[in-house]
Amino acid sequence: MKISKSAVSTSLAIAGLVVSSSAFALPLVSEQAPESTVKQCVAEVAEHANYEDASRVRHVVDSKERRFSGHKLIIETTVFGVDGSEVIREYATVCSVSDGAEIKRFKIKEKSI
Repeated sequence: MKISKSAVSTSLAIAGLVVSSSAFALPLVSEQAPESTVKQCVAEVAEHANYEDASRVRHVVDSKERRFSGHKLIIETTVFGVDGSEVIREYATVCSVSDGAEIKRFKIKEKSI
């Protein structure tokens, strides 16, 4: 009886070490996307959006961690006219990027003003 108790204790101790060491081995995940990822997605917006007659363009970026890896960026883009205050176009974009900085999903839609 004493042998089985120590065998169980030893097994539980080893299992505890495996679980705790694997927790330390997990990479640190940031909720915010790296600046390079944000720049990559904003550049992709520029490839698809119409900036004609724009005096300035503003991007508001919301970064969320993806379930498995990488980040999902929600980008609200506002294109201002020649006077700098009149909004001439707006876009809503979803850009999902893997940890390897590869764009996995890109969807842009022009919003009606």
